[in-house]
Amino acid sequence: MRQLRTAVIGLGRVGWQFHVPQVIKHEGFSLVAVVDPLDERLAEAQATFGPGLQEPLRTYRDHLTMLGETRPDLVVICSPTRFHAEQALAAFAHGCDVFCDKPMAPTLAEADTMIVAARDAGRKLMVYQPHRAMVEVVALQDILRRGILGPVYMMKRARSAFTRRNDWQALRKYGGGMLNNYGAHFIDQLLYLAGSRAKRVSCALRTIASLGDADDVVKAVIETENDIILDLDINMAAAVPLTPWVILGRCGSATLDEGANAWRVRYFCPTDLADISLDESLAAPGRKYTSGETIPWREESFPLANYAPVDFYAKVYEYYALDRAPYVPIAESREVMRVLDACRQDAEG
Repeated sequence: MRQLRTAVIGLGRVGWQFHVPQVIKHEGFSLVAVVDPLDERLAEAQATFGPGLQEPLRTYRDHLTMLGETRPDLVVICSPTRFHAEQALAAFAHGCDVFCDKPMAPTLAEADTMIVAARDAGRKLMVYQPHRAMVEVVALQDILRRGILGPVYMMKRARSAFTRRNDWQALRKYGGGMLNNYGAHFIDQLLYLAGSRAKRVSCALRTIASLGDADDVVKAVIETENDIILDLDINMAAAVPLTPWVILGRCGSATLDEGANAWRVRYFCPTDLADISLDESLAAPGRKYTSGETIPWREESFPLANYAPVDFYAKVYEYYALDRAPYVPIAESREVMRVLDACRQDAEG
């Protein structure tokens, strides 16, 4: 098996908790270097991950020195968003492929510089969008393939809590805010499920509970080119939880029951409906408000235990080492960036 000599830039939350453990877990990757400006984090990485590695782990305070001395095959960028473009461009210039955490960059313009630089250098670029790999999405894709909901016309996604955010993610100057943070996850997730680009975007942003100036309440409505309405609520100032998922189709609906860890689906078969005709008269028969029809609903449960999430790092290896199609095509990551930009522009009026 080909091993990708891999360097990780950034030993903060996502780097330490997700990327470094995944690099070490998969036998197709060989961790050769880590970069972080804090000496204590570098020492912790050396003590925690250094023993047992095939190649001695090198630690660096800056990415340029690491790139010049280590020349890894793959650079995993887990630093704060404002540094993504600068670090990616440096990696491409040193002949490295790049796997970048989300969001790809603070702006669409910077994302485009990354895409152009990768193309010009003949290198690969993919963005970490793990929410499309989650087990709930795998299960939902199975439900949608069955067609029992009929054509889907709306997907509602929500994330809620009450959090007085006080870290760098609370500050706009660092690219913080829930639109960039959770929004990058859920917009990718929704567009992936819809299988379409966006044609119209509206968005409102508020700062309510956060101690900084970045948004912690996001309301976005995205209409796709295949006419699905994507309704996104991210609310970090909500005292009661919002329903995380509702999928609405012409023949039924699905909602995620987090307590039961299952999708609940209620639907009808069109062939079970009675024959009724449209009455265009202005005098409603019997002064009734509806036809009086009883819908023959069917109900099913789809436990998440029956499905498995996608192994994202296995997909990373397939793309970078085996030249297979990227699990997250860069055009789809650019579309997420375009929608994020459109959200900001609409919110600013």
